[in-house]
Amino acid sequence: MNIFNIIVIIWLSILSVLVIFSYRTKIIYIKKIKNKRDIRTKRYIIFDIISEDNFELKDLENAIRLSVKELGGKLWLDISNPKVILIYENHGIISTNRAGYKIVIASLPLVKNIGNKEILLVPRRTTGSLKRAKRLIGIK
Repeated sequence: MNIFNIIVIIWLSILSVLVIFSYRTKIIYIKKIKNKRDIRTKRYIIFDIISEDNFELKDLENAIRLSVKELGGKLWLDISNPKVILIYENHGIISTNRAGYKIVIASLPLVKNIGNKEILLVPRRTTGSLKRAKRLIGIK
């Protein structure tokens, strides 16, 4: 076992020296992979509100942000940054980015109460433009 440890240490040190030397002399080309899709592009999530009561945008947004924080933590809350754009009848639109729209969709059913009022949010569709989202919920 002792000989094996010595061989592994020598192997790792040789690899470390080679990587450091090759990085300085540019023998190994390190290329950043650029994604064609920009993660800053917006996604609009259309959702249905199942409740007998009416809610304000601010209260609904706070409840959604709290559910995203419960599901994914503060890191995913900062990445996704969900914002409620509008509420029309029993439908709503949330604005988020491409990197975090899936966690927002997953956290919508976790919103059960706002204040003492029961609510259920059901995600219906995701689009890339606000104009299309408005058209889908019935606003021209």
